[in-house]
Amino acid sequence: MIENVMHKLGGVSAFGVISICIFFLFFTGMLVWSVFLKKSYLDSMCELPLEREPQSEPSDHPRANHE
Repeated sequence: MIENVMHKLGGVSAFGVISICIFFLFFTGMLVWSVFLKKSYLDSMCELPLEREPQSEPSDHPRANHE
């Protein structure tokens, strides 16, 4: 059924070629980008999940007790 619909649309093969080209260009671009990343950037990103957030300093004023 789907094949009949696709054949009647006409020009669908061009969309297949275009989508494969976009797929290939995107992943080739990602590969090139990842090869040329700087080591210092990768090290900083690697350590990022392990860094602790700065602890807020305790205030000298006690919290007001509203009762």
